[in-house]
Amino acid sequence: MVALSRIPACFAWLTLLLFSGNGAGTALPSEFADIIARRFSRWDLNRDRVLTVDEINRAVSDVTLRDSEAAAIAALKRGLAGHSALAKGVSKDRLQQMVDDRDATGQELQELFKAAEKRIRLKQPRLFASGRPQLETIHQGRLGNCFVLAPLGAVLAVSPDRISQMFTSGPADGYYVRFGRFQIPVPALTDAELALTAGNEDAGIWVNVYEKAAGAAQQVIGPSAAAKGSAIDAISSGGSVTRFLSLITGRQIQRFSFEFARRHDSNARPYRDGLRQLRTWLDDARREHHAMVCTTRESRTPGISSNHAWAVVAWDNTSDVLTLWNPHGGNFRPAGSSGPAHGYPASQGLLKVPLADFVRLFSGMARETDTPAAGTRELPALPDPS
Repeated sequence: MVALSRIPACFAWLTLLLFSGNGAGTALPSEFADIIARRFSRWDLNRDRVLTVDEINRAVSDVTLRDSEAAAIAALKRGLAGHSALAKGVSKDRLQQMVDDRDATGQELQELFKAAEKRIRLKQPRLFASGRPQLETIHQGRLGNCFVLAPLGAVLAVSPDRISQMFTSGPADGYYVRFGRFQIPVPALTDAELALTAGNEDAGIWVNVYEKAAGAAQQVIGPSAAAKGSAIDAISSGGSVTRFLSLITGRQIQRFSFEFARRHDSNARPYRDGLRQLRTWLDDARREHHAMVCTTRESRTPGISSNHAWAVVAWDNTSDVLTLWNPHGGNFRPAGSSGPAHGYPASQGLLKVPLADFVRLFSGMARETDTPAAGTRELPALPDPS
């Protein structure tokens, strides 16, 4: 950092103005801190001069909060999740100090605020702005909700019309979203909710509406902890990818474990038999246009995230290669040759992985079947050891 004494005299007065604030040696408050100062009383619903988790959640759900104010609430919601400062509520002065501190929390809050402002500023109010839903425009946000986006991508890959048909208009600018036999009402999306959920470039808000509906479904079918907080909270920290694949399709799901690839080398008969069954299983899925997902456990391969859910969007039995979609989207270039050591080239979240590598790097996969989900037991997992 350049010392103040070395700045030319003609610029010294400007430097002092930028860094001295009111002349008492304090920095000027950021835009974020200024919004807190002006809007805190509106968020503080019970007027006790502290802001609580519940009050932040209510502000996130308030459709009248827009633009930068909504971005500020979204940043507080995400950046202070689980923070000790919110345990008993936090005052206006403390919040202003936190967002303007130069520590890790302050920097993260400022980054979240800027990202939320950008998302809201570029929002596309139409449901399907691009005509039909597209896989490549989706980018998972900071929520840990790959388990709801991977099944969405898997169905979208085999039949975009099935996704379009999930949505119908509802009252007061809201929607109905159909999950199998169930129809979930979704109130109008708020600016803060838009900032907290996935990005979809300029292709519309259908992904965000879907995530809000998925959260409402998770509050009913998920673990008891999911019922607490908002619908977005319910999908923020993981869940069952197979349950959501069944929920979206309304069909039973069949799993295929890759344990055989971890227990045996490629020359062992159980490995060869497992791979043979998997190829047949994949051929059946491709022929029937069945949606498929896969998951990782711990991964050391660059570009392959640990504990993550993916969509399987294509299977080529001639080249023995699968095409996968990462809900995070984005591009990736390996630092070396393509493979388990350096990863696989990815464009807009799509990457190709040879089947022999796939069963080593991933923990297993699942596909929809033609069996209705209601009133049936879970289908037996494969491979069949017989």
